[in-house]
Amino acid sequence: MKRKLVTALFTFALFLSFGYAVHAESLQNTYEDVTEADLKNSMILSPESAKGFVNGQQVAAVQPILKDGRTLVPLRFISEGFGAKVDFNSKNQSITIVHNGKTISLKLGSKNVSINGQTKRMDVVTRIQNNVTYIPLRDIGEALNKKVVYLQKKEYQSYSLIVLRDHNATAIEHLNLTRVLDLLYQGKAVVYSDRYMVVIKENGKLWISDLSPKFALSFIPFAYKKYIETPNETKLGDIWFKTETSQFYVNHAWDTTEEYMLYRVNGEEISRVAIDKAQIKNVKTYQDDVYYLATYDYGIMDPPGISNLRKATQSNGKWSVTYVGEPGFYYGYDMNGKAYEWSIDSSGITTYGWNRLGETQEERLQSLGYYRIDLNGQHHTLVKS
Repeated sequence: MKRKLVTALFTFALFLSFGYAVHAESLQNTYEDVTEADLKNSMILSPESAKGFVNGQQVAAVQPILKDGRTLVPLRFISEGFGAKVDFNSKNQSITIVHNGKTISLKLGSKNVSINGQTKRMDVVTRIQNNVTYIPLRDIGEALNKKVVYLQKKEYQSYSLIVLRDHNATAIEHLNLTRVLDLLYQGKAVVYSDRYMVVIKENGKLWISDLSPKFALSFIPFAYKKYIETPNETKLGDIWFKTETSQFYVNHAWDTTEEYMLYRVNGEEISRVAIDKAQIKNVKTYQDDVYYLATYDYGIMDPPGISNLRKATQSNGKWSVTYVGEPGFYYGYDMNGKAYEWSIDSSGITTYGWNRLGETQEERLQSLGYYRIDLNGQHHTLVKS
């Protein structure tokens, strides 16, 4: 009678250990700089939470446990999550896992595990706890040919993270993604994130934080505010632009890559339009495209093969950026840095410009004038000198 009860409990435990439901949250949709390929054949768990991510998709998981200084994970959840077949032999209390041509055999209460006939000893035994069958993390990870990474709590990380992944899928451990994962484990509503910033929704409002590797996250309101440039202030990021169709936000990675990022913000719909080495100074829209002027200040070299006028086009949810106008021309500013208005219509973009790459001062001065720049391609027409 006692043997039948143990068998019944074990079978029930195996069933429970993989009974999760899939939620709508997806890391691929939440974090811009991770791909489906990065997340394929991966699993993320935490010993402090019953939440997990399988192939980047958030699920209700089975919480890992700590026992005798070792991390134990749910056997069936892990195995079947990676596509393995799990069988239990009630007669001898053995478990067989078949995965990618590999057969893994072990017994309840034993430290031995056999992989294709080769036996090794685990540090702790396979056990049942809370009606779930648990196995040491490293042993099941290595048996399934997965890289196992344990990211412990830190000052900026409230949750420990367990990552099982393919050996070449290193993007999951990027510091900024683990910070976003930590926010998701905290139950924060992440609206948008990438390697530069994260936007969350709290109390009906949007909040933003830079994902700086040097500091703990500190959130400030994320909402349009008119920026008025003053002679005594040089502001590189945290700048908003408003067009007839959208709002745009420029951020600056001042402490890492020193790049400028342009985002389109329509309510809670946020997309990264462009990343530029040069400062983004003005933004306009025409039809479905975004145009912006960059300035080659602060030691940025003027690239010889392009202009400072960019065009961003969206296709299948992704933005691509090219330049318009004649190579080497500098539009929207004169030689002293004074800004000029620029207009867009079906005939093109009209603004002040000059050939910054002229070999002599005289050549540069002779090129000064108003130009009509084609909306597509690298051509312009002098309208007024």
